[in-house]
Amino acid sequence: MTALRLYIRRFPVTISLLFVLAVTAVLTNSHISSLEPVWLSQLGFAARDFWELRWGRLFTSALVTLGGAVFWQAMGMVMLAVGAVEYLTGSKSALATFWGVHLATLLAEGAVVGPALHWLVFNGDSLLLLARDVGPSAGYFGSLGMAVAALPVQRRWRGLLAAAVFAALVLALFQPPDGEDTTLKLLANIAHVLAFPLGLAAWRLRRMVKRQASETAVPVAIGKNGKGRRTMDRKS
Repeated sequence: MTALRLYIRRFPVTISLLFVLAVTAVLTNSHISSLEPVWLSQLGFAARDFWELRWGRLFTSALVTLGGAVFWQAMGMVMLAVGAVEYLTGSKSALATFWGVHLATLLAEGAVVGPALHWLVFNGDSLLLLARDVGPSAGYFGSLGMAVAALPVQRRWRGLLAAAVFAALVLALFQPPDGEDTTLKLLANIAHVLAFPLGLAAWRLRRMVKRQASETAVPVAIGKNGKGRRTMDRKS
């Protein structure tokens, strides 16, 4: 019991996400079968939702999956990727990375990528603006990107691993759908290709912010009377 308590305190973000995904799956019966169309319609996000200001779907879409094997795959990836980020960088960083990358990816798809592909590549003859998708994959691939960047290994090994993962995600764009919905598969693969480098960028942004904070900090010397006094001016 003590070990479980310690685990919960160490990984609150990961456990919370797993808990919400599990509860949503049970409520929608998607832990054992495919998500029903009515739930997909109510909770999923499509590119047109961005333009019609249905932005609540940006959040609800991350908390449910297409069901069946996809649900268990998502649970495993959240445990692995989000758990790794939380272990390496802390809970606040894990929470910000998951939701930040998820929202950024869906906004990019809804505002730019989806419309561009629909009109410029498919000449307006596609379902890219209408197809609704669900799942936390953008968030956990973003988390995976940050976890890779934060690994305590030599920079070249991090670079090779990041390149290998990104190459695999790009190759997945050209794989046949294998019985899956072609439009949903394309949207999901595009989201993964966007999310992973966003996670890498999030790590660099985090380091820049921490470096800037340390450079602008005001060192304080403690005098004999126990009171602090400034030893240098704040840098501009």
